[in-house]
Amino acid sequence: MISRYDLQCHGCGEAFVARLGVEPTRGTRFYLPCPHCQLPIRGSMAGTELQNHRVAIECEVLSGSAPEFPDVRVVTINPFVPSRYDADSFTPNGAFPTLTLVQALGDDAFLEFKSERDAALEAGRFMWPKVRMLFQYYLQGNTKMFARIAQQQFGLKWEPSTSHERTTVAYQAMGTATTVITGTTGTTSANVISRFSRKHSAAIKRHRDHLLTFRRRGQSSSTLERDVFTELNRFVEHHESWEMGLLGRFFGPRDKGTFDELVLYRDEFSMVRDLYQHGFELACKCLWPLVAAQNSVKRGNPDDFGNVHPDREPEKQRPKNLNKFDKLPNAYKIAYVAQVPGWESFESLLNNRRRNTIGHATAHHDLRTGRVVSDESTAGMTYLEFLSEVLGVFEALSTLAQVLRASRVASSPDFDSLA
Repeated sequence: MISRYDLQCHGCGEAFVARLGVEPTRGTRFYLPCPHCQLPIRGSMAGTELQNHRVAIECEVLSGSAPEFPDVRVVTINPFVPSRYDADSFTPNGAFPTLTLVQALGDDAFLEFKSERDAALEAGRFMWPKVRMLFQYYLQGNTKMFARIAQQQFGLKWEPSTSHERTTVAYQAMGTATTVITGTTGTTSANVISRFSRKHSAAIKRHRDHLLTFRRRGQSSSTLERDVFTELNRFVEHHESWEMGLLGRFFGPRDKGTFDELVLYRDEFSMVRDLYQHGFELACKCLWPLVAAQNSVKRGNPDDFGNVHPDREPEKQRPKNLNKFDKLPNAYKIAYVAQVPGWESFESLLNNRRRNTIGHATAHHDLRTGRVVSDESTAGMTYLEFLSEVLGVFEALSTLAQVLRASRVASSPDFDSLA
């Protein structure tokens, strides 16, 4: 829905018309550029139903209407769909944000994007609250309520009576939701998880040290498990603010110029960056099962890294065991995982160079250009590129949650006789 506002810039004092796209939202901070002086004018909107939807704009809203200003300029923005800075109501490319995407992507790709986006938004609004309730009962150890929710809300036909069964059910429910929220275009989660599962299963059968390591580490990882769930929940609660990161996966390298011209008029950088940074750090704490499985399969011991090390890692920092691996800088942890065939995607999902740009103390969202910049990276990246990085961290963290599940299952008291 498009709402029209007759505004007066609080900087230059000139009048203009803002055509603002509105959608149901729990809370969105946005901005719009004055078409006369380009001053960013901030605003916010909230309301999950049209009848309670409210918009606040930090400038004067005129009581008169546009006809009193025959040469009035018009700016059209939608905080939920990217458009172009140079667009106005008479410009074909960008006049209507949705039309801009159709033109940029093409009809088929746009329909695929819209389908994935709609499914992700619906999963966040309707599926995730059930997952959250189930997982909270799992973390609390409330077996009675866990079984009830699993059966009533997820249609489970049997009662999960053992610890490892409850762990499996809880993580499967989480994985179903996060997979939909991540989308299917450009994702590598299924490949990573399947390759890990095969390696882990083979190592469990052949190497007792592998089983004992996963049991020991799984027993001490309940706090990490809670932290990962808490962070994933934060990501989903604020999904509206970063969900447009999905768009970047529908543009190829040849379309970068077109992608870079698009601007998303949202003003939520600080909050979303916090999600990104916390998610990045947590994901790196969950990388150890991957290298442990690789070490066991290749050398018979999860602590044996052999002579296979990333080229860029200094020799003196090469880990002798998993405990040493835990203490490595994140960039080297990621490099160890990414050198395994099939897991190269972590180098992209957890891009340490990008992380340094985004996490720099001076990093900020320049509302004049729509780019995230810092003193050390004046070129920076577009806000949409930033959101693509956020989606990458969400995908990495949700994937690694399923990897971490292996250690939690192995540490179940149901298997104490195997110790």
